[in-house]
Amino acid sequence: MFGEGISILELTKLFSAVREKDLVLQVKIVDGPWENLSGPVVTEMIRSITTGKITHSSDIRMRLFGKNI
Repeated sequence: MFGEGISILELTKLFSAVREKDLVLQVKIVDGPWENLSGPVVTEMIRSITTGKITHSSDIRMRLFGKNI
């Protein structure tokens, strides 16, 4: 589970929907820059969670928007 009851299956469904709908999902980990979701970013999210770098649910933020906007 990630965050407040979010499973890896739910994250996978979210990522699939983002691709299907031609959206952009950006992630900000703690005070890092906003980055487009990618394999390396997901790896960094998981690493941040498992190493204790994340202490609050607001330490990983996401924003979603259309590519053509």
